[in-house]
Amino acid sequence: MFAFPHPVLASAAAISFRFVVDGKPISCTSTVELQLDGRAIVAEHTDGGFVVPTAFNKKPSEWPSDKTIQVKVSCGEYALTFPKLPPSWVSPGQWEVGIAYPPYWIERFGYLRAVEQGTWLSYLESECNGCDPGVFTTVSHPTPPASLIESLRREQPESSGERARDIAYALAVFDGEYQQNRDFLLESLKACIARPKESPEDDVCDGRLLDYVTNLYWRGDRTLLQPLLQLADSRKDVIHEIGRFYADLLDRNTAATVDGLSKLAQDKQSVICQLAGEDEYSMDEPKLERVAGRLHAIGNETANQCLRVAVKAANAVPWHQGRK
Repeated sequence: MFAFPHPVLASAAAISFRFVVDGKPISCTSTVELQLDGRAIVAEHTDGGFVVPTAFNKKPSEWPSDKTIQVKVSCGEYALTFPKLPPSWVSPGQWEVGIAYPPYWIERFGYLRAVEQGTWLSYLESECNGCDPGVFTTVSHPTPPASLIESLRREQPESSGERARDIAYALAVFDGEYQQNRDFLLESLKACIARPKESPEDDVCDGRLLDYVTNLYWRGDRTLLQPLLQLADSRKDVIHEIGRFYADLLDRNTAATVDGLSKLAQDKQSVICQLAGEDEYSMDEPKLERVAGRLHAIGNETANQCLRVAVKAANAVPWHQGRK
């Protein structure tokens, strides 16, 4: 649920509304325009929200299943459009409309493939009476904000620690000196792995660093495949969730991953496939079955060995055993 800074609106037929940039509410003069059946409807604003127009005074079940609306939100310098939303979202309740730039978008939307495209996201999240809780939509934007890039470039030379890491990732996503910033992140990750196992997290060596590097891979930097495979290790600090990445690799880029595995020592191959089985396939049997089919189709020694290790690791997890 949202934690709104203003009181709940007194009107029962109103939507309380806030505009957020990177998780921080901003104050601005805003307008909300709703387009229904080709007709623009400007919502009447109240203190902290807007009144639900009479055209939307229906129960969610009364709307045709194929009916959609368009929502345009202006807030100061920002203007966002959300096409093809369910009209039932325009019901008394709460809206959060906002922008997520990297690196914040990893914190808020890192589990979505939306962060693999574009350079920033806009989103609308709705909590309305009679709606499913926390429904939201995102829009990916291809053009990075020039003013933000310049601001980060000015700050970067004097930055250190967590901030230096975050700036490098943001600039890599914005394609600002990509190779330099990509290499900085990868070398930072390697340095974190070189620390003794079970080292405490610090302001650089935590799971966010791994998220940044793997996100650059999914965004299209395939040169990161071999370095990320080489990092495989069973440890619970900075790369404690790397098994999920390996599981996704085997699922989404099976042939390339098997080829990459074939270039590694046998023990390193086994660690990768074991981590995938323990961390992901033990909890997601459909994914395991999907990967098994793809590895069977490849059918070489590397693929078959990886499948055996992954299945054995998945079956060894107590939770997985309990499902059988």
